[in-house]
Amino acid sequence: MNDKILVQSIDRLDISDKVINKLKDNNIKTLGKLCGKSKTDLKDLDIVQADINKIQIQLQLLGLNLKGGL
Repeated sequence: MNDKILVQSIDRLDISDKVINKLKDNNIKTLGKLCGKSKTDLKDLDIVQADINKIQIQLQLLGLNLKGGL
């Protein structure tokens, strides 16, 4: 993975502010930190499946995946 992308803020993802704030409240502020989380981890933060799908798509557009992803 490209280290320059991993240190970038999750703010660059095209997802709702509510989800961004929830991630930040749980100390997930960079794409690298987010990629270290699994779908289950995100569900445990009360992020709904539709938003998890959006997160996955946004990461894939950058060539990244959630933990346990393809």
